Amino acid sequence: MTTPAGWYDDGSGNRRWWDGEQWTAHVVAGPERATDGQSAKPAAVEAATEGFTEPFAPPFVIAPQAAHPGPQTSISPGGYATVGHSVALAPTSAPTPSRRISVLGLIGLISAVVGVALACIPPISAAGWILLGLAFVASIVSLFLRGSKWPGITGVGVSVLGAILALAVSLVSLGISSIVEAGDGQTAPSERPSVDDGSSADDSATDSAEDPSDIEGARMVSFDQLAVGDCLPLVDYGDDDEIVEVPVVPCDRPHTDEVYVVYQFDDDEYPGDDALYQAAEERCLAEFEGFIGLPYEQSELDFYTYWPTEMSWKRLGDRTVHCIAFSYDDVTGTLEGAAR
Repeated sequence: MTTPAGWYDDGSGNRRWWDGEQWTAHVVAGPERATDGQSAKPAAVEAATEGFTEPFAPPFVIAPQAAHPGPQTSISPGGYATVGHSVALAPTSAPTPSRRISVLGLIGLISAVVGVALACIPPISAAGWILLGLAFVASIVSLFLRGSKWPGITGVGVSVLGAILALAVSLVSLGISSIVEAGDGQTAPSERPSVDDGSSADDSATDSAEDPSDIEGARMVSFDQLAVGDCLPLVDYGDDDEIVEVPVVPCDRPHTDEVYVVYQFDDDEYPGDDALYQAAEERCLAEFEGFIGLPYEQSELDFYTYWPTEMSWKRLGDRTVHCIAFSYDDVTGTLEGAAR
């Protein structure tokens, strides 16, 4: 702040004119000191200053930013006042400090991107999920540290959206895997004997038929492994319309069924359930007499078929049909040439 022009005590008891920037040579004697506790009369000052005119002042105003900040007055030991001057500096704005990128936020962002990629690959999806979790935590923590916030915010967004995407991919992969596993070798059977259809199988065979894998000496095989001459025990599949595996036992053990024909359809397009069933029945009926030794109408034996489902046909390229002869009584040995 600049001291305005005027008469001021210069420290020696006199009044000196201050022009707003510096002391001038104009001096007025100060009032006499009071004696006996009474102050001097102001008449002396008024008389001394009567008729005195103010020194010339320039008709312009000094700009505030260039004005002197004010005199620095000190009293010298000799009683004279000295005025110090300082150099006026133009105000400058402080430079804005640049914000550094948060290292932790950048690590979280990169980890989130890598985690999304890994989580979408089923064999290593577990590692991706772990990396996504770590990336999310690192991104959150980076928001409370010094530095740019955009890596942390982006990392949180990528982690959340990536988790949703990875979850969707996992569900789709799981669904496809389930379909493939369920459809692997699935075959639809034609009519076949049930436990109550006059079967003379003993009680132990009947009880174990509820779970084919528990049958003594049986091994579970898929239909693509089933071959001509394989013998099967009587199994009640209940209301199952599609079967994946069947039990196979040595033919010298009691059994009821035996595979006598395995062949492939040549059609590229799925012909439909009815057409496929009809074709399988006709082929198995034509092969029956050559295997058993009697025409079907004269034999006490019967047959049923397994054929591909529409799903296994289209997804797995399954074209295999199995013709299986069966006896209503347990037999030991092969049914080939039984002639009964």
